[in-house]
Amino acid sequence: MKKPRGSELTPKQQRFAVEYCVDLNATAAYARAGYRSRGNSAEVSACRLLRNAKVQEAIELKQKEVAKRCEVTAENIVRETAAVAFSDIRKLFNSDGSPKAIHEIDDATASAISSIEVGQTITDGKVTARTCRIRFWDKNSAHERLFRHMGLFRKEHAPQKSPRKMKVVFVSPDGEVVPFSNRGKAGDPERF
Repeated sequence: MKKPRGSELTPKQQRFAVEYCVDLNATAAYARAGYRSRGNSAEVSACRLLRNAKVQEAIELKQKEVAKRCEVTAENIVRETAAVAFSDIRKLFNSDGSPKAIHEIDDATASAISSIEVGQTITDGKVTARTCRIRFWDKNSAHERLFRHMGLFRKEHAPQKSPRKMKVVFVSPDGEVVPFSNRGKAGDPERF
């Protein structure tokens, strides 16, 4: 068998890179690529392959090809995350309070929905009630992902610490300012 040049991958290494992109499971990709091993040596060998610079290049190239083919861009990802983060349940209903038909829901609102369950209650052979349960994706995690993307978790955006010293004064009913240090002394009728 002809040995590949320094810049080329072996057929098994190429296959490993392709298989790794399927499920990001290095050990399974190692086996599917045709490598043989026993016990945990597959994990060790797969890990070694992942550290190989040429294999990493092949994996990155394959992932970019897939992303391009599927039109996965940073802009699309941010748009979908923003749809979840800024979703509004009111967009699911008409002005009279009735639910909109599924084809009437705008794309951003539809992107924020994780599942829809439709049911009905049948009594004496007749439909007596219909139910529709709509669940949205988690808005908090979408907000967090957007915050990270926008850099809002950096130190300069962290909340400022409140000052440690604070002057407290009380105002009597007649408008006189009574410092906190004078409050509660013996003979004070409002001592607590």
